[in-house]
Amino acid sequence: MNIFHLDRDPVQSAQWMIDKHVVKMIVESAQLLSTAHRVLDGDEYYDKNKNGHKLKRWLHPTLENKLYKASMVNHPSAIWVRKSTANYQWLYTHFKELCKEYTYRYGKEHSTETKLAKILKAYPKNCPKDGLTEFYQAMPEYCKRRDPVDGYRIYYINEKRGFANWTNRVMPWWFQQGVGGA
Repeated sequence: MNIFHLDRDPVQSAQWMIDKHVVKMIVESAQLLSTAHRVLDGDEYYDKNKNGHKLKRWLHPTLENKLYKASMVNHPSAIWVRKSTANYQWLYTHFKELCKEYTYRYGKEHSTETKLAKILKAYPKNCPKDGLTEFYQAMPEYCKRRDPVDGYRIYYINEKRGFANWTNRVMPWWFQQGVGGA
C-alpha cells in the first residue's frame, strides 16, 4: 500500500508511473479511497476471517456492496487520505488520471474504473474539510528527503529501475538523470 507522489500535480504523477504501477496503483488508490469512506462514514463492527480471527470492519450505510473492503486502515497512506478533503481529492484525481493512463498505454478500461470511479468522486461526509497536508513517505529511510516528491523519485530510481518501463511514454527526465542517462 502506497501513494507514489512523483509530482505535486496528480496528473503528472500518474503519467510518470512505471507500467507496473499504472496497473497496480489503480486498485490500491481505490482501496484507499474506499477505506476512507468506510472508516469515516461507516459503522464499526467485528467479524471473523476464514481462520476465525477477529477483524474490525466498517459497514457503510449506502455503499456497502459497492466499495472495496477497508484495508490497512492504520497505514500512513490510508491515514493521509482521511486527514482532509483536499488529500482525498488529490488521490481521487490521481486515481482518475491513472485510469486514463491505463487506457492510453494499453487501449482498454481498467475494471476498477468501471466499478468505482463515479462512486468515489464524492469525498466521505465526515472527512475534515481541510487543505492538502504534506505527503507521507512510505519508503526506506535512505530514500526519504525533506521534499517527499524528491524522496519518491529517489525511491523509484533506486528501487524500481530493474523493471521500469513506460509503454507509449518517454522515461521521465529525472529518472533518466538519476540512472545516469540510461
